[in-house]
Amino acid sequence: MRSSAEAGQICRQLTDGDGPAILVADFQAFNGAPRLSQLLSDAAPDRRIYQLDPLGALTGERRYAAVPEMAEESAAAFESSETSGQQVFVVGHCSATGLGIRVANLLAGTRDVTAVLVQPSWPGTEHVTERFAEFQGKLGASGRACPDLEGDPQDCVAGIEKIFRTGLVDLATRLDLDPDQPAFTDLLTTYRGWVSFLLACRNDQPAQIPADGVTVSVLTDEPGFVLPGTAPGRCRITPPPPLEKPDAVTPELAKLVLEQLG
Repeated sequence: MRSSAEAGQICRQLTDGDGPAILVADFQAFNGAPRLSQLLSDAAPDRRIYQLDPLGALTGERRYAAVPEMAEESAAAFESSETSGQQVFVVGHCSATGLGIRVANLLAGTRDVTAVLVQPSWPGTEHVTERFAEFQGKLGASGRACPDLEGDPQDCVAGIEKIFRTGLVDLATRLDLDPDQPAFTDLLTTYRGWVSFLLACRNDQPAQIPADGVTVSVLTDEPGFVLPGTAPGRCRITPPPPLEKPDAVTPELAKLVLEQLG
C-alpha cells in the first residue's frame, strides 16, 4: 500500500457540499474535452464530488498497478477524507467500470452504496494491442510488436515504455526538438499510463460482480446489455442521450447521470 500522499494522486475532491458523496472513476480524453467528473461538478457544485483518476496513479516511477490495488487506494483515500454520511454514489465511466465496481464493493461494508455505470466496458487483449498500435502510430513509429501481455505486467509496461520512448526520440529528432522537453515527457507518461491501465483492466478478468448490497444503475446503448456475471434484471438500464460519438462526454450525459442519483 502506498503512502497517503501518494494515494492522493488517484483520489481528489472537486467540490464541497451537502448530501451523499459522489465518487467518479473516469479519465482525461486525449482531445482535451471535459471529464465526466468535471461536468458533474459544474452541474452540481453543491454536492461533494470526488474524482478517481486511474491514470493519475500511474505516474512517476510507478508503471503498473492492479485494479484491486487502485480500488483499495481510492476507497482508503475517500474514507480518510469523508467522515460523515452513510450513503455514497460511485460512478464508473467506460473503461473505468471495473475500478468503479471494486470501489463500490469496498465501501458497501460500511455504507449504503449505489453504482452508476456509464457506457461500461471491460478492456481485453484486443483493446490493449489496438491502443498500443495507435500510440505507436501517433509517434510515427508503427510496426513494432506489442510486448507479451501474458508475462510480468511490470516488465510488459517497461517494454512498452521503451518502444514509445524510441518513437518519441525519433519524432523529436525529425522535428529538430529536444525529446526531454516537458511536452514530450508528459506525452510519454500519458501513453504509458493509458496502456498500463488498460492492461490492468485486461488482467482483472473475469469482471468482478457488484456485491449484493450495491444498487446498480447502467447508462448504455448496448442492446440487451447484461452485467457480466449477473442475471438479467440485476440492474436498472437507461439509454444515454443521443450522441454524435458513442464515447462523447456531454453536459446532457452528466445531467442524466445526476438523475440516476436522485
